Amino acid sequence: MKTNIRKFPAVLLLAVLCLTVFPISAMAAGVAEVKIPVSVELSGEKPSPDETYTIILQGEDEAPMPEENILTVTGAGKAEFPAVSYSVPGVYCYTVSQQPGSLKKGHYDSTVYYVKVTVTNGDSGELEAVVAAHTDAQMVSEKQDITFVNTYDPADTPTPTPENTPTPSPAYTPTSTPATPVTTTPDKTGSNPTACHVKSMPKTGDNTNIGKWIAVICVSGCAVLLIIGFARKKQKTDKK
Repeated sequence: MKTNIRKFPAVLLLAVLCLTVFPISAMAAGVAEVKIPVSVELSGEKPSPDETYTIILQGEDEAPMPEENILTVTGAGKAEFPAVSYSVPGVYCYTVSQQPGSLKKGHYDSTVYYVKVTVTNGDSGELEAVVAAHTDAQMVSEKQDITFVNTYDPADTPTPTPENTPTPSPAYTPTSTPATPVTTTPDKTGSNPTACHVKSMPKTGDNTNIGKWIAVICVSGCAVLLIIGFARKKQKTDKK
């Protein structure tokens, strides 16, 4: 029985050394959710308030997608895509573009926004996400708000005709069929290949649980005190 008691401090010290050699890392829990916001602004002659604008979100590589990637905005205003969930740290890339409208007097913003979502392990062990939008494929320009500015030409004002003057016949204008809206496909030429969906990206901070390290230090201290106590007791027993 005494032999087993004497061996206990040595076993405890060995366990503490193992914890020191193999540090305990906190694993990220849960998921991070992101809602990508967009806005539409109107300039010039205002169209019908019921005019709608279609905004399209496209993901690159294996980037997670929301339930709906097509967003409809009525008139000028703001909206956001449904939440996108991330469970793995990494860098995820998207493009956001506006589908051209059909009004002849309308000039629809054709800007393509390149969106980068960076997901990391936070200090608390939870996943954190940061969204940044750029107007270049390399994503090195300044961060931008995703805003589409649509401009409309003023309506034609009829010229007054003096009395008793024959009204000239209007010039014949061929009727053209509005072009079929085409979804804008971003040009990926020259894009940074390392910018999108890096699963094993380096962590930005130390995610080790401080509480666990404090526990390890306490256990180490107890083990040292026990070893000293047993050593002194053994010396007294040997002297007797």
